[in-house]
Amino acid sequence: MTIVVAAVSEGVEVGRWLLGHGEDPAWLLAAHGWGGAPTGTRLMGPDVVIDYEVTACRPITAPEVPLAPQGARRLQRLAAYALVVDAGHLLLTQLSERVEGGAGRWTLPGGGVDPGEAPVDGAVREVHEEAGQVVVVDELVQVQSRHWIGDVAAGESPEDFHAVRLIHRATCPEPGPARVVEVDGSTEAAAWVPLAEVGALPVVDMVRLAWPHVPGAVSYPL
Repeated sequence: MTIVVAAVSEGVEVGRWLLGHGEDPAWLLAAHGWGGAPTGTRLMGPDVVIDYEVTACRPITAPEVPLAPQGARRLQRLAAYALVVDAGHLLLTQLSERVEGGAGRWTLPGGGVDPGEAPVDGAVREVHEEAGQVVVVDELVQVQSRHWIGDVAAGESPEDFHAVRLIHRATCPEPGPARVVEVDGSTEAAAWVPLAEVGALPVVDMVRLAWPHVPGAVSYPL
């Protein structure tokens, strides 16, 4: 699966570029003289295209992507997540012990997009697997890009990992008690958390970065 960023201005596609390993879509657009916000995704053969509604700006030199040591395992992962709010409660999931370095922390329901799967479908599937809720995706509101290089485990080669996270707003027409459906996955628990109490939980950075797009949220509840 490859990731492509498309710039659309007034309904016309003005550019399309392959997202390189470790690149941030916003910097990729800026390097070509465009800035804007994501509007959705689509499948084009083996590619996932992330559409941005853009306006022209002065081209900006994108920062250089750090180089991994020789022999590092290289991985670019596309994942889809959902911001789901009902009656002032945000749907969150807790990472299990299977997630090294993240066990016990709370995150948004979501996960990796399967080959050939539309990201919207991936978000719906993951929310059901991790939290037992059936949701309708409303819109793509944010694309997060994180790149890091480090050791995976003792005795293994370093890993050069690029995470591209698609954050969607979604609605749950018939919310029920949050529960984990997937067996032996990365999720330990799921819960509807009052917005005012999210700040008291050990959350992953993804939640803080996505907070401005949480329906009904005003400021992060520190």
